[in-house]
Amino acid sequence: MKIALVCQSLLLSRALKSFLGEMIVPYKQCDFVISDKKIELDKPIFYISSNEGNLVIPFSKSSLLIELDKFFQHLLLRQGNVDDMMPQSKNAHALEEKIMALTEKFRAELIQTIRGYYGN
Repeated sequence: MKIALVCQSLLLSRALKSFLGEMIVPYKQCDFVISDKKIELDKPIFYISSNEGNLVIPFSKSSLLIELDKFFQHLLLRQGNVDDMMPQSKNAHALEEKIMALTEKFRAELIQTIRGYYGN
């Protein structure tokens, strides 16, 4: 994901640079633009504003990254390039099974710890 910034707010621009680091690139190299104003560009625009847009101010780094990922995935789906970015279904199924096993193990250990603490 390559992002260019076109922000009127210097504070917002600096916060985004801090949060996004190496994802920030020049306009000609970007996949889309983050802006705090309604503008017309030849690239898709992710709007951040205090009352409407793709992300509402105030926001956290995690909410920013989640919304940017959703926006980028939507762009990929529209362009039909999502197959190149998605893992193979076999690998995805194996990963899902590993996560389920770890979650179940954690759940069992957590229950055991709680029962040990309360003496049940």
